[in-house]
Amino acid sequence: MIQRLQQAAVITCVVSMFFAFAPPMYAANIKAAPPQIQAALFVKLLSFHNGINGGGDISVHVIGAPDFAAEMTKIIGVKIGQSTLTAINEGEDSDSLTEKPSAIYIGDASKLDDVIRYTRANKVLSMTGIPELVSAGITLGIGVSGGKPRVLLNISSSKDEDIDWNHAILKVSTTFE
Repeated sequence: MIQRLQQAAVITCVVSMFFAFAPPMYAANIKAAPPQIQAALFVKLLSFHNGINGGGDISVHVIGAPDFAAEMTKIIGVKIGQSTLTAINEGEDSDSLTEKPSAIYIGDASKLDDVIRYTRANKVLSMTGIPELVSAGITLGIGVSGGKPRVLLNISSSKDEDIDWNHAILKVSTTFE
């Protein structure tokens, strides 16, 4: 009996170690998605954000991704839950913000620390189309693997940004801690 418990403990430890290291390895196999796919998916995913889908205006500040900003600008006016996407703004960094946005999209990896600092201090959702940035601290990402879009969700970053997700998002995403 004790031997079986020891074997189970070893197996549990090995499996836990695999899953602890699997997300970053998996993320490395995910490539950037085209801006059109990102825009369409982010609009759908924002409806899982309980803090912004209940009514009112939604704005997204885009840093270092003019193609993504252009795609998002095309869909201004779309409903996200009971809210409406009303503004897409662009800037070099978070210092260019004149008012707090609903979300910040980062397309320039060199701005990672600046974006994380701002989103955590101001409780704003961080998003990206650079899959590797999700394991580095951005909350929500979109990528492509095997020709299919992938949703990436960093659970720890979500908590740091105080994001209240509908739990259904966990069914459609690959999660990171």
